[in-house]
Amino acid sequence: MQEKKRLAYLGPGGTFSEEAALYYSASYKRQLVEYPTIAAVIRAVCEKETDEGLVPLENSLEGGVGATLDQLARQEGLFIRYELTRPVRQCLMARENLPLAQIKIVYSHLHALGQCADYIDHQLPHAECLPVESTAAAAALASQNRGAAAIAPGRAAALYNLLLLAEDIQDNQDNYTRFVVLAGADHPPTGKDKTSLVFTIPDGPGSLYKILGYFARRAINLTRIESRPSRKIIGDWLFFIDCEGHRFDHGRKELWEEIEKEVSFFKLLGSYPCNNFNVE
Repeated sequence: MQEKKRLAYLGPGGTFSEEAALYYSASYKRQLVEYPTIAAVIRAVCEKETDEGLVPLENSLEGGVGATLDQLARQEGLFIRYELTRPVRQCLMARENLPLAQIKIVYSHLHALGQCADYIDHQLPHAECLPVESTAAAAALASQNRGAAAIAPGRAAALYNLLLLAEDIQDNQDNYTRFVVLAGADHPPTGKDKTSLVFTIPDGPGSLYKILGYFARRAINLTRIESRPSRKIIGDWLFFIDCEGHRFDHGRKELWEEIEKEVSFFKLLGSYPCNNFNVE
């Protein structure tokens, strides 16, 4: 019997990352291995402790996940192999069935608090909001403190013996997180693929415009573009781009060579099947 591949994911149990890992594993039969940080997940893949690692890449409301983007730009021998998009459904939970007026503290991850800002302002204006490292940690704290509540995935209520006080409290119902599965190699061409890359351009008028022109002249659709400080000097930016097609498609080798001549840093992050997981 073939041994299951090991999949690193951002724990602990009761986070949206764990939900995504369970969803992915249901199709690909992985052995899940919990790690405490995004950096630790990625290091496990790079050091071959695990075969793959699942990390959040971007959220439809909050944007890119800085810890993931920084590691993707920095680490060698690391590629995106799959992507999956999952809905974010935030719930309010506590150890007792408290009236909202009696809740004094609300724990959650900073992003989750931001995603539920309107609900908190209208329903819990009296409560103190305390950010913690994860939604699971928030649920654990709520289970230990009377008068406290947590904002977390519904699964966390069962794991930490909490009662659901309210469900789907996120401000925007179209709230999704895109996850990527990282491995030592990307995916072979399937005919319906996407490629991710990152580069840094020299400072000057029209520099980015010139790079984007290489894609436009080949009629290659860009599905995402995001900039992020390079963490070197002020004004030095990393540009992350997703485009349609596989990096080995006809004419792509010449495209990458042309871009590489124009930029000070260039890295292909991998090609992978376009979101082959249905959002439920």
